[in-house]
Amino acid sequence: MPRNLRSALRADDISKYTVSEALLAWIEFLAEQTGERLGVRKIADASGMSTSRVQATISGRRVPTREELDMLCMAVGLGKQSREALQELRVQEETQRAHHTPPDPVFFPAATEPARRIPPRQPVPAFGQPDPIRVSDTKELVQALKAVHVWGGSPSLRELERRSRLALRRSTISDMLRGESLPDYDRYVAFLRACGVDGANLDTWVFVWRRLKALESPEAAPWMPGAAM
Repeated sequence: MPRNLRSALRADDISKYTVSEALLAWIEFLAEQTGERLGVRKIADASGMSTSRVQATISGRRVPTREELDMLCMAVGLGKQSREALQELRVQEETQRAHHTPPDPVFFPAATEPARRIPPRQPVPAFGQPDPIRVSDTKELVQALKAVHVWGGSPSLRELERRSRLALRRSTISDMLRGESLPDYDRYVAFLRACGVDGANLDTWVFVWRRLKALESPEAAPWMPGAAM
């Protein structure tokens, strides 16, 4: 783990920390070093996540998914080793929460049948859905889009056109799947939705597009945490 993250946590062993505590310590550390504090909205814009999800994660009200934590780490400038360390914390915290059983009620009579405890449901990628978080250039993004098309059942171009309510044209889709340039944002999102990608998973794809777009503009990339590969 990089010295700067260890210094931010002020401990060699970070297993006693939660994900939110580690992220907050890093944000405070950055503020001390740069004089600028990363706010929730700025982190949300850089990560492609909603402000409510970012706020809930940083405050400790929810445990992020693996993809969300990767996006948050890159948005605040944490490197690969730090991301791996925080992923271990995430798994540890998720396991602890999943096995936490609330105390039995005191002021209510016992039920005729024991209540079944429903484990907390974490937002996870749909089964087998391609994960774009490690896409590093436009060529890899096109390959990932082709994989999404297959995952979505390989619908015909005509069917994708229909699902998008004509936001996409067959020729546009064909160009997107064989092109070498970054696709138009609106058409990119429409294609993903037409293939069945939505919710938090769509947020991941949006973040990847923004990162690649920033890399095309050297003057813009320094202003977007997580843009550097």
